[in-house]
Amino acid sequence: MKRKARRINLKPGHRPKPSTQNGFGFEMPPEPVLVEIYFDQKGYTTEAVAFYSFYDAADWRSPRGTPYRNWKILATDWIFNHTQELKLEKRLRQNQSVFSYL
Repeated sequence: MKRKARRINLKPGHRPKPSTQNGFGFEMPPEPVLVEIYFDQKGYTTEAVAFYSFYDAADWRSPRGTPYRNWKILATDWIFNHTQELKLEKRLRQNQSVFSYL
């Protein structure tokens, strides 16, 4: 059985209150403290400053000029790319040590 969306019956002229909860990724540009907290939760505290300064210099816009909508998606991609770079560096170091014996 499918679930149906719950309907909210509003009185005429009544508007729902805007959300006062910040930090969910939709506020652009984000506050630096929220970025630091997010990166700290993921275990990459040193990358928070680099991430924020990179996108702040780009005015939180893509290379084509369209504004970004969700900074947490950008942060997740940043962390993924950083971990891939660390893995590559580790592999290169291991290969260099193997070839130094030859």
